[in-house]
Amino acid sequence: MKSVVKKSALIALLGLGGAAAHAEGFNFYALLDAGVASSTISGAKTGNGTTSEFMTGGFAPNFFGLSAEKKMEGGVTGGFKLETGFLLNPQNSSMNSFHGYGNSIYAYGNNNLFNRQANLYVKSDVGTFALGTQDSLAFDAVLVADPRSASNYGSSLASVAADGGSALPSIDVGAFKYTAPTVSGFTVAVEFVPRNNTSASTATKLESSESVKYSAGPLTAVLAGRNGQTGNTATVGGLTYKIDSFTVKGLMVAEKTPTYQKLNTYGLGGLYAYTPAVSFDVGVYNTKDSATNYNMNTAAAGVYYNFVKDLTLYGQYANVKNNGSVTGVYNFTWTSVAPGALAAGSTGSTVNVGLLYAFF
Repeated sequence: MKSVVKKSALIALLGLGGAAAHAEGFNFYALLDAGVASSTISGAKTGNGTTSEFMTGGFAPNFFGLSAEKKMEGGVTGGFKLETGFLLNPQNSSMNSFHGYGNSIYAYGNNNLFNRQANLYVKSDVGTFALGTQDSLAFDAVLVADPRSASNYGSSLASVAADGGSALPSIDVGAFKYTAPTVSGFTVAVEFVPRNNTSASTATKLESSESVKYSAGPLTAVLAGRNGQTGNTATVGGLTYKIDSFTVKGLMVAEKTPTYQKLNTYGLGGLYAYTPAVSFDVGVYNTKDSATNYNMNTAAAGVYYNFVKDLTLYGQYANVKNNGSVTGVYNFTWTSVAPGALAAGSTGSTVNVGLLYAFF
């Protein structure tokens, strides 16, 4: 997954300054998230109780990266990005398996160096062309409009990127992406993952994604689609609108996988910037699949205090109710309360306090 959270989304939420990924020369950046979480499961036939523990990535993924750009002749700029996701407690044996991501859900299928980004690109006045391991285009649309900026606790990610993840991966391996110049507020992009070059060993066909983003004044709208391996498709739509210190967000994701034929996720909420240093967010989500009676309801809120440059103290609360008849993913971050173990009829709730350090 990217967390699945993209650094630009975090910067927009927390006011952490500008990204350094596109300045000429070499740039190092990193994002670190650590804290304490207390999770409670109730209403289940077995496994009820409360667990408190150290948490890595309660709000955002941990990663570090290196990027570089250089201007060349003819108005062309070339560059590359190398980025590695990691855990702050990798020795924790409870993280040995989660939805096929190996022993780190931040490793996007492996624990290799540069598992999140390993690509080169060229850009000019005709657009940007990138190839290699990079963000999944359609998944980026989720990050634009998720009411809680795709927090690992209490957002759309648990359903969209875990249970429906085969239709909407956050990272594409061996991808080709073209992003056209922005015209009248519209930005169009297309992406292709050639046959047998994806992270799935059973890949047999070309995967493609496309997106259109419109941004003008207080309004941002995005529409994206993905045609993946057989039985995997996704459509993403979202809106954000800024009114003074409020930013209202709405998200819709429709996914089809071999397991869930009609997995629809809806989210509504947004962000309130109380002061330049203090902000709040809230989001409510529902995900259903009528064929399997998958039905998860999530309500979550967070508060963020940027008390020194690049260092933010946060607290968040998430409540997830499984109103369906099949097990659903609880959160997008691994805890001892397994995120894939929220049984039918049970409720999971988490209080998480942490520190987020952004070095950009």
